[in-house]
Amino acid sequence: MKNEIIKKIESILEKKKISYENLKFLAGDASNRKYFNIKIKNKDFVLMYDDNPESLKKFIQISKVLLDIVTIPKIFLNFKVNDILIIENFGHKKFSNIINCSNQNFLYSLATDALIHVHKQEIEHNLNFYDENKFTSESNLFFEWFLQKNESLKDKSKIDFNNEFKAFIDLLENIPKVFIHRDYHADNLFFIENRKKHFKCGWIDYQDALVGPCAYDLVSLTQDARIDVDTQIERKIINYYLKSFSNINPTEFEICYKIIAIQRHLKVLGIFKRLAARDNKKNYLVHIPRVIRMLKKNLNNKEFRPISKILIPLLNHD
Repeated sequence: MKNEIIKKIESILEKKKISYENLKFLAGDASNRKYFNIKIKNKDFVLMYDDNPESLKKFIQISKVLLDIVTIPKIFLNFKVNDILIIENFGHKKFSNIINCSNQNFLYSLATDALIHVHKQEIEHNLNFYDENKFTSESNLFFEWFLQKNESLKDKSKIDFNNEFKAFIDLLENIPKVFIHRDYHADNLFFIENRKKHFKCGWIDYQDALVGPCAYDLVSLTQDARIDVDTQIERKIINYYLKSFSNINPTEFEICYKIIAIQRHLKVLGIFKRLAARDNKKNYLVHIPRVIRMLKKNLNNKEFRPISKILIPLLNHD
């Protein structure tokens, strides 16, 4: 599949009369989106390939929204009708590649500075809201894919869970609605040394952005499905964020943070199992024990007892 895509890219670049060298696969993610290193006129760029036209369209639209607010890759060549964008190369200092015990406090604080800056802006956009239907459809992925081998459990437990969880989703109205990246974790953030303040944090993969609860991206960052984040760092980051927003009630924020964590971990468990079963992408299965641990940690609060009673036996059953 990768070779077929490379051949397609080479054919398009030839038709566009783009002189290039060193076209090499860089990275792919859970979607069909693929990234390639490419050199044009002795300068390094990233070629983004995505055969979902709507996804590329959204990436371009949201890039215009975020321009000058945070660091995003500049778009140098737009061949969206051919599924290709040539974008700025942020280099090799992706957070997930460089994070360690000595720099994690700095890097997570930097990523939080970028969120704080965005959340303080009045951003003009036409983004959809992260509403109850969207929220519920995502957590339902857990029941539909994580429990796919347990048909007898799947339907009843999904109904029981959604009946109980609705009251918690309603609580998210108690915190501000802001621009949310929706996949704000160490694989989508870059450290860019030669910039100032929060602009040192470069963002990618924001094409699925919505307007939603302000705690969402913070949860993605500090309860990362792919890497372990020290619990002391997580606590520091939550406190650091709250210091910048006197209008947010810390108690309400904390409960919303946990609600979002529960929803997101259910969604991720469903997605990782779906990637393995449907798309033969089994490399994500290694992260499932971490996600289950984080989900159980969030459920271990007395206010979540009604949903914990439903979910814990399902997690242990699988």
